[in-house]
Amino acid sequence: MTRREEGRRPGRALGSVGFTLIEVAVALAILGVGVVTCLQIFGASLRMQQRASRETRAVLAARAAMDALIATPELQDHSEDRNSAEGFRTHVLVRHAGRDEGLSDKALDFQSDYSLRYLQIDVTWQDGVGAKTYTLKSLRMAPENE
Repeated sequence: MTRREEGRRPGRALGSVGFTLIEVAVALAILGVGVVTCLQIFGASLRMQQRASRETRAVLAARAAMDALIATPELQDHSEDRNSAEGFRTHVLVRHAGRDEGLSDKALDFQSDYSLRYLQIDVTWQDGVGAKTYTLKSLRMAPENE
C-alpha cells in the first residue's frame, strides 16, 4: 500500500478531495442547533434586562415618593393611591406609629408637640403574568397637627 492510499477513506476514489454530502449535512445541523441556542439565550437575556429595568424604575418611583414624604415639613395621617404613566400604582400610607412598629406602651405614653409617624410606600406593577410590589417603610418625627 502506498502512502497516498493509507490516508484515504474507504469508499472514495483515488484523488478525490473534499467532504461528502452526509458530512456537510451533519456539520450544518450542528451549526444550526448552536445558532438557534444562541438566539434563544439572547432573547431571554433581553427579556430579563427589560424586567430588571422596569423593577429599577419602580424602586426609583418608590424612593422619590418616600423622599417627598420625608421632605414635607408637616405630615397629615392619610392614605392615597396614585397611578403613573409607566403603569406603576403607588400606595402612600402615613399614620401615627404604634405597637405594630415595635413601640412599647411606655414609649407611646408621653405628651409632645411632635409625634412619630409611620410612612409606607408600595409600588405595584405588572410583570409577566403576575403583579410585583416594592415596599419602603420608614419612621419620622413630625409636628403634631391633630
